Amino acid sequence: MSDQSSFTIFSLLPTELRLQIWRHSCHSRVVEVIYDTQNDRCTSSTAPPATLHACRESRFEALRIYKRSFGTKSHEPRIYFCPDIDTLYLPRPKYMGYDDALRSFTELVLDTDDTLNLALDYVRPDIRRPWETYNKYVLMQSFPKVKEVDLVLDTDAQAEECTHEDHEDIGLVDPAGDIAALCRILSAVKESFFYEVGSSYTVGDTKEEFFEQPALPPLVLKSKVMTPHRESGMAVSACG
Repeated sequence: MSDQSSFTIFSLLPTELRLQIWRHSCHSRVVEVIYDTQNDRCTSSTAPPATLHACRESRFEALRIYKRSFGTKSHEPRIYFCPDIDTLYLPRPKYMGYDDALRSFTELVLDTDDTLNLALDYVRPDIRRPWETYNKYVLMQSFPKVKEVDLVLDTDAQAEECTHEDHEDIGLVDPAGDIAALCRILSAVKESFFYEVGSSYTVGDTKEEFFEQPALPPLVLKSKVMTPHRESGMAVSACG
């Protein structure tokens, strides 16, 4: 019986069909990006797309979709990213949380303007630093094209259990658990932005007070799942 992950006649297909298959194999990913403040560079544990390494033909097509991104003034971009289909995930630093450096991420890091999908860690109130709500709000607003922001749950517990392999695939899925409890979490997050970022002001001689609520993008709760990265066996054999 032949290996089901192999497709030995792939090279015999018409070129146009092969290229179309390569393009469709470029699926959406969650790309974790960490900004190193000391060295002014971005790193990532997310593996490059497998299509880049299958063969010359696949790499040519993949490079039409994925671009090296997230360079800085002192370092060239090295992380492959497609803003149309990938999600940019900026995890919370353990000690300082979402600090001033992350608040200024789009000023310090290049190639961020076209990002459509953004993911940030949900921060529990008992560990949230005083500056984090404001910094996260400014960070979200600094991406002009973002359609929605995923808030990733349970990242602290996962960080303790994670073995941190060199390359792991990150997935964001709908969280399990009590729906009412999840709704309360999301409501509390929105309230924290309203109270800590919103501003009040008075108008005219009447001194009538108004409260201006911050404009938030749609917020969606997600859970993170980690799986060891595996290269596509079908893709490699198809080029052989």
